[in-house]
Amino acid sequence: MFNNNLGCMKNVIKFCIKNKTKLVHISSTSVYGKQKSLVNENDNSLLKPQSPYAEIKLIEENMLKKEKNKIKFISFRFGTIAGVSPGMRFHTAINKFCFDTSLNQPIKIYKTAYNQFRPYLSIRDAFKVFKFCIEKDIFNNNIYNTLSTNLTVRQVLEMIKKYKKNVKIKFVNSKIMNQLSYHVDNTKLIKLGLNLKSNIQVDIRKTLKLFNYLK
Repeated sequence: MFNNNLGCMKNVIKFCIKNKTKLVHISSTSVYGKQKSLVNENDNSLLKPQSPYAEIKLIEENMLKKEKNKIKFISFRFGTIAGVSPGMRFHTAINKFCFDTSLNQPIKIYKTAYNQFRPYLSIRDAFKVFKFCIEKDIFNNNIYNTLSTNLTVRQVLEMIKKYKKNVKIKFVNSKIMNQLSYHVDNTKLIKLGLNLKSNIQVDIRKTLKLFNYLK
């Protein structure tokens, strides 16, 4: 993972510098790890990545910072993506919950994760981010938390239950996916002029609709 992802990142940075190309970089809110308080981009002491993916994203951010005098970029720390897209995957929380429910399978939840907060980003808001920074030509070599909302697992399941009455839940002792709890602040992005607020429940409804034909 490290060799592949960081090797690709190095090549992208070289290309951008050589061709004077601006870069939209996608990082992740998972760089924060487990936190008790609201986290923002200004306090580096909050950066506690606890997975290879998160470590890689933090290294990518630092690679860009080192080249800040040679490249124009903007880096977005995305929350967990939710919603329908041509290339959507079902390994992240909300998409996987919808997939399992549609297959009439129990949603597996780590016991302590039920009331933990996580940042989520609607796929519709993700595209708004790209459109905004390109049209406004905002490449200020800065980092922004990017999310639609913070939700607990309990809140996500309540949204699913509005469309699927017989949602099965199975509490497990082993950790399923990234179950760390953190509440992310997106004030910095709002001050930039972009207030993302797509309703995650809409994404849940559209995702479940994909599987209406399943028995």
